[in-house]
Amino acid sequence: MEKSCIVSDKLSADAVIKQTRANGLLDRNYCIEQDENYVYIPLVRTVAGYATHDFRPRMDASAKIRQGLARMGIKNRDLSYIRLGNSLIFKNKISTKIARVYAGEMIIDNIYVETGKILGVKRKPTLKLLYGKGYETRIRESGITYTLDLHKVMFSPGNINTRSKMRYMDFTGLVVLDMFCGIGYFSLQVLKNSRPTNMIMCDINPDSIYYLKKNLIINRIQNPVTVFTGDSRVVLPLVRADYIIMGNFNSVHFLVPSLIRSQHGTRISMHYLATTGGLDKAVYDIIHMARKLGYILTCTGSERVKSVGPNYLHINSIFTVIRIL
Repeated sequence: MEKSCIVSDKLSADAVIKQTRANGLLDRNYCIEQDENYVYIPLVRTVAGYATHDFRPRMDASAKIRQGLARMGIKNRDLSYIRLGNSLIFKNKISTKIARVYAGEMIIDNIYVETGKILGVKRKPTLKLLYGKGYETRIRESGITYTLDLHKVMFSPGNINTRSKMRYMDFTGLVVLDMFCGIGYFSLQVLKNSRPTNMIMCDINPDSIYYLKKNLIINRIQNPVTVFTGDSRVVLPLVRADYIIMGNFNSVHFLVPSLIRSQHGTRISMHYLATTGGLDKAVYDIIHMARKLGYILTCTGSERVKSVGPNYLHINSIFTVIRIL
C-alpha cells in the first residue's frame, strides 16, 4: 500500500526511526523497508518533506508464529499460554523448537510449561523452564511494576481488573491490613495511589515477602509499611484496621482473625470461591458466621472476578462491620 513516509540514508536511519517513534509518527501497521541506498519509514500522517512508498502490511505475532512453525515443518497447533511481562507460561508440553519460535516473534525472555498444580499454602507454581535463563519476570500493570521469580511465587493475570480498581480508591488516613499480601498484588496499588496512615502486610511465603520488599523499592514507595512473614493468624499483632484485604480463596477460614482486628466501620475485602448461582448463599453464610462471633456485617458489593471451572466462580465481596455485639 502506498503511504507517506520519511526517507533516510542507512547511516542515519536508526536515529530517525527513534525520533519518529518518539514523536508518535511511526505507523506500526506497516513494515519499515529498505533498498540498496535508503530506508523508508511509514508515517501515520504527512509531515514536511514527506515522500511516498509502497509498504507491506506488518504481520501480527500469530501470523509470524504460524509462518515460522511452517518453515520448520511443524504443524501449527492452537497452543494455550499466559503472557506475564517478559515471560510465557504454556499450559501443555511443547518442544524447545516451538518455544524458540514464540520467543523470537513475541520478544520473550523466558518460556515455561506447567508441569503440575499450584502447591501448598505458599502457593508455589510447578513450572519447567523451556527457553531462556529463568531470570526474574517483570510485569507492568496499571502503573505498577511487579517483579517476581515464577518458579517461586505465583501471579494471577485474571485478577487484573480487581487490582486496577484499587488505584481509584481513597485510603488516605486509614490503617490498611493485607493478610495475604504476596508480592504486593493489591497493596502496591494502595501505596502508590493513596496515603494510608499505615500499611500492614503479611504472607506465609518468604519468597513472596522478598519480592514484596523489592517491589516497594522499584515502585518508589515512601509510605510507612509494616511487613510480617508467616501465618497471618499467628504473627499479626492485634491492630484495629480500617480496611482489610483478604486476597486468597481460603479467606473464609481466616474470618475470625480478620474480625478481631476490625472495628466499627471496618471494610473487609474477601476473595473466595462460590458455585455458579450460589453467590447469595455464600454471602449469607459469611454474614451468618460473623454474627455467631458477635459481629454484624453488611455486604456492600460483590463482583465476579473470573471463572475457575465449570461450576465455580472467583468472587470478591466487600463487607462492612456495622455493629459489634
